[in-house]
Amino acid sequence: MTRLEDATATGAHPEGAVAGHTGNSRGRRLALGVLVFLGSLMLCVAIFATWVDRVALDSGAWSDTSTKALQQPAVRTAVSEYLVDQLYANVNVPAALSAALPSRLQPLAGPIAVGAEPYIQRAVAAGLARPRVVELWRAANLRAHGQLMRILNGGSGPLSTANGTVAIDLSPIVGNISSTLSQRTGGAVTLPPGTGRIVLLKSNQLSAAQSGVKLLRAASIPLALLALAVFAIAVGISRDRRKTLRAIAIGILAAAVVLIFVRRVVGNALIDSLTTLPQNRDAAHAIWWVATDRLGAANLTTVIVGLLLLIGTWFAGPGRRAVAGRRNLTPYLRDPALAYGTYAAIVLILLAWAPVPAASDPVIAPILIILGAIGIEALRRIVVREFPDVTERDLGGRIHSGLRSAYHGARRSTPSEPATDSRYGSLEKLASLHDRGAISDDEFAAEKAELLAHR
Repeated sequence: MTRLEDATATGAHPEGAVAGHTGNSRGRRLALGVLVFLGSLMLCVAIFATWVDRVALDSGAWSDTSTKALQQPAVRTAVSEYLVDQLYANVNVPAALSAALPSRLQPLAGPIAVGAEPYIQRAVAAGLARPRVVELWRAANLRAHGQLMRILNGGSGPLSTANGTVAIDLSPIVGNISSTLSQRTGGAVTLPPGTGRIVLLKSNQLSAAQSGVKLLRAASIPLALLALAVFAIAVGISRDRRKTLRAIAIGILAAAVVLIFVRRVVGNALIDSLTTLPQNRDAAHAIWWVATDRLGAANLTTVIVGLLLLIGTWFAGPGRRAVAGRRNLTPYLRDPALAYGTYAAIVLILLAWAPVPAASDPVIAPILIILGAIGIEALRRIVVREFPDVTERDLGGRIHSGLRSAYHGARRSTPSEPATDSRYGSLEKLASLHDRGAISDDEFAAEKAELLAHR
């Protein structure tokens, strides 16, 4: 069985998967480690800055985010409590009720006003889900954010860095809540100017905010491109590119883990420290999760890219299974029309499906598509170099043969299978080697005859 054992041992192809296994020197490995670290760090910062630019600094996106946040029960409860507090703080509700009640019930106006407050809060929370109120909420956030961005971008507006504030004006919603009471009191309920204003920034904070916005917007896309350039330099100077790509994949996954930590741990801790009222923390956390939804989707995209790159480096490696897989795919990868046609079909499906926002992003999607095409071309060159003579397209047959071998292997492992039938396992293994082209027809016939002779 010497030739069978030799064929099995050499089934992983002695040439390996990638040329250039001379390895990197110690100094080169240190330089590559620094490059991979810097590239991963820049990618992490670029993803975060892009989220801030696309969500927190975009008026339309932020108003949509705030509308989604209002659909959260905790947020509606907190907003309703604030609005009702504003109403009670600016309107003498007991006096208004006393004017509306009959003379004999007027002494009950104070207790009724106090006892009705929680019921009014629940009614307001339910009313916040109505389309008209939602539109008022969206318009208030859009107006305030647009005003804020005009100032942060250095444009002119009613406020400046010298004086003034930027606030969300919720007075239309407060007025909508008090309209019923106003009708019942003959217009006795009126709201003073400025009721329901939530201050976002004060004048002494605007200058620092302007600098931060400029820095974030300048860093988002250039940092991402610079990270890719650093990764490309690392691969270019490496003498073991497969290991370098594997290190880059691990760095990309590490960047995703850092961003997940920022979203789940740092964000929650920051909200707890900034929220002075404990009853508002649930609402603040709900808003944070809605606002960082796109950051979570970006993290998912980063994890997928890192895992695909990690799987690709394994598939291009010298392992027995990886080599067998490459050999089976060689006839299909050798044909550029078939290889790139399949890749294009997969890309079109992902673009139409858009499982993550990156699939529809006009900047990120083309970059990922180009990187994927580079990976396909690199794999094509590897298999053409490794298996120049493999042209037969019989992937289905090889899969069937592998499944059949696995099935018989499982049957042989059961206690009910006689030990004397082990030669059938050798025959299956021999047939599998022959199907993969590891042994010639003559070798297959000779080994088969030898196995059948030893009954």
